[in-house]
Amino acid sequence: MPKKFITYLLLFFVPVVLGYVVIEYLTLHLPSGYAKNSEFLNENSNDIKVLVLGSSQMKDAVNAELLKPLTINLASGDQHHNTDFKLLKGLLPQLSNLKAVVLEVSYSHFELPHNSKDFWKNPVYLKYYGVNCFERNTYFKDQLIYLSLPPFYSEKIYDHYIDRHDPAGFNAFGFDTLNYSGRFKDLLYNEAEIAKTRFKINVAPNPKIFKTNTTLFFELLDYIAEQDLQVIICTAPMYKDYLPKRNSEILKRRDSVLSLVSQRYSNVLLLLKEEDLQNFTVKDYWNQSHLNPDGASKFTQMLQQRLDRIN
Repeated sequence: MPKKFITYLLLFFVPVVLGYVVIEYLTLHLPSGYAKNSEFLNENSNDIKVLVLGSSQMKDAVNAELLKPLTINLASGDQHHNTDFKLLKGLLPQLSNLKAVVLEVSYSHFELPHNSKDFWKNPVYLKYYGVNCFERNTYFKDQLIYLSLPPFYSEKIYDHYIDRHDPAGFNAFGFDTLNYSGRFKDLLYNEAEIAKTRFKINVAPNPKIFKTNTTLFFELLDYIAEQDLQVIICTAPMYKDYLPKRNSEILKRRDSVLSLVSQRYSNVLLLLKEEDLQNFTVKDYWNQSHLNPDGASKFTQMLQQRLDRIN
């Protein structure tokens, strides 16, 4: 009886394990900026001069390949300041020649909750960058990428391997040079049609979260100053329809922090392009709050000008 039971268990679990191994393999071989960043980090850690952090807005706004100081862009979708802080602390021992850190302060950065200890991207940071953001000891399963968010990766696997409708052109710096296919392109950059569409924006003030987030942000800036590093704080360009939808209370509090930062920290430069309607047109955007590669080229040039001031 025990032998039969064990046989039944093996007949059940072996196919399951093999099936998962295949899924994880497919996941790891999807086109990925994380994989490119990992390769770049391993090959160039001693020569990297600039570290870019932030959310997807900065991920899509900065093409590190176009910057003269060797730069790595580790910004990522939904990535908040507390995760930025963990990545900086975890990677700094490897970045022996780091000179500057680029941070993002978007319109509602200070009034959206920080990433939790179980943030779904923690396995990504552990697997690709070797940084433990879990705030606990890690286990084997913590490096399994597919398990971090199965619905997301299932869709990616289908799009890439089956539908083959997942164009991506990641350069050696992890930037997707083909990231044009979005809402604006679908509407042929027709401003009248774009004006009819809805988009995601936080309009709910939260003074409690603001207090928590600003406390950590100043701790982050203090830490960077202690490491004798320069800082460039950015606001990425937003499309014109986004700007009037912002909540004035949230905006006022965010701007008050930026004003205080510029007064308190001598190692900080600002690159505030959120309201830049002169240099960025509809054809520079992927959607209302993200640039496409053409817009990124413009913004990266502006970032270069700030970097030139600290080199």
